[in-house]
Amino acid sequence: GIVTGLGLIVGGLRIRRDRYAVGVQALTGAGVLILYASVFASCSLYQFIGQTAAFAFMTLITATAFVLAVRLEAPVVAVLGMLGGFLTPPLLSTGEDRPLGLFGYIALLDAGLIAVALRRRWNYMVLLTAAATVAMQYGWVAKFLEAPKTPTGMTIFLAFTALFSAALFVADWRQQVTKEWSAAALLLPASALVFAFHLILVPYRDTCQAP
Repeated sequence: GIVTGLGLIVGGLRIRRDRYAVGVQALTGAGVLILYASVFASCSLYQFIGQTAAFAFMTLITATAFVLAVRLEAPVVAVLGMLGGFLTPPLLSTGEDRPLGLFGYIALLDAGLIAVALRRRWNYMVLLTAAATVAMQYGWVAKFLEAPKTPTGMTIFLAFTALFSAALFVADWRQQVTKEWSAAALLLPASALVFAFHLILVPYRDTCQAP
């Protein structure tokens, strides 16, 4: 599977993009998908490799997809990389709570996607990235949040609010602000506000000192 995926990517890169743009994107996109599936199967179905190695390989595939997307001007490949990148943690989860590793990875993934969106002016991608980030945040809240972890949750929501606010600032500096960039920058603080209401509606006595 890995040989096939790499072969499709190499084959797509060798085809003339000016004449067969759709074919190039189809081949490289299929190659990326096959690589993701092969690494996942090697780890989860057949136990050929461990979870740490699988996570590293999937991260490398995601980075490769972003590079290919920028080089080939292939938004489909970028979207596949984004989906694979965000699905990597839940697919390879051990069930342990490691918020620093998880959200450090998500922050790097977001930064890469924001850079791709800025470089190619694929403005819709930053909104998709923001939505996926919020989904990861609330996935963590639903599974791991407890009273002692409330400060960790607050830090996570504030950090990503700052990240997407900074992205909006850079987009404005580059004169690229569109409704997608504005919506993405508003979505993260909105999710933080919802998290605050969650703490009020589901109070944690150890944290809030409720009477």
